Amino acid sequence: MLSNVTAALEALPSLSTQRRIALDALLQFGLPGKKEEDWRYSNLSILDELTASEIAPSLQNYEFPSAYDSGLDALNTALAGGTQTKILDGGSTELDTGLHQRLHIKVSGEVELSLIDKTPSRFSTFFAVIELAPNARLRLSRTQHADSQAQRITHLTINAARDARVEAVTADLGGRFVRNDVFVNLNEAGASVQLCGLYAPTGSEHVDNHTWIHHRAPHCQSYESYRGVVSGSARAVFNGKVFVHEKAIKTDSETRVANLLLSKTAEVYAKPELEIYNDDVKCAHGATFGQLDEDAVYYLRARGLSADMARALLTQAFAQEIIDRISNDDLREQVTARFLERLPR
Repeated sequence: MLSNVTAALEALPSLSTQRRIALDALLQFGLPGKKEEDWRYSNLSILDELTASEIAPSLQNYEFPSAYDSGLDALNTALAGGTQTKILDGGSTELDTGLHQRLHIKVSGEVELSLIDKTPSRFSTFFAVIELAPNARLRLSRTQHADSQAQRITHLTINAARDARVEAVTADLGGRFVRNDVFVNLNEAGASVQLCGLYAPTGSEHVDNHTWIHHRAPHCQSYESYRGVVSGSARAVFNGKVFVHEKAIKTDSETRVANLLLSKTAEVYAKPELEIYNDDVKCAHGATFGQLDEDAVYYLRARGLSADMARALLTQAFAQEIIDRISNDDLREQVTARFLERLPR
């Protein structure tokens, strides 16, 4: 395992010392396996299917870290060629998340940021650390609709200072293997985050969303709402864990995940979690699983709609709560169209 990554890096015109250190760290750490709870349902051995040419490292060299947290951290660094820094102090910005990127994004003022996967590559990794200054507001959208053979790994860390606000929406509407990790640190009083996500795997696709929210200061708020529409023999995973630390009094947190299964062979594994270290909090979580309401289908058919149209409308209504949170009008329309294309006929 990882011989294809080694071959891809060694094929570069010049393999820098920093990339070599990152590669050595990757080989030392290895990649997470199914024995680790957070990777119980997602098997990274699928990366062995990639050829060296499909891994395609960036030719650029940026700033490299002095140490690595994990094998995946080292993998992304080696392929991306280090970390780029971007400063956003207002307005709207759109960034392509492919091919391999590693970003440090500093946010102040009011910023709208769209992270869009535009790469046709079979494999890409995107790692970013987003730092919000006090009173900053970030509206973040991340969307991808890769083809049925694509493999995507995304890792976002969001650090929020005093009274900073984050509103994030994600939509995963493609990809054979997709893993998204989101870490949020509410570091100072008054910080808040809203994470909303839509995933709609079909065929034999696999999508895994893991989130970690750390309430580290008083009077912080977090809200999570993820919705899954799973069909064919696809598998979806959601694990959302909220940590309320000892000093984080007056925490207000809620996590909800709802899943719609459109076939008998679809699989969903969903687990919202709470870990609380003080008793002055308001926290809730829940998960639901179900199928379309046949009474609602009958009601629409009785008013002249076909069975396919009735089911499509009900399914779209289920997903629309998340899609409507995308603030960019054009992007919202694109996500709606892509979602409808993926519904079974």
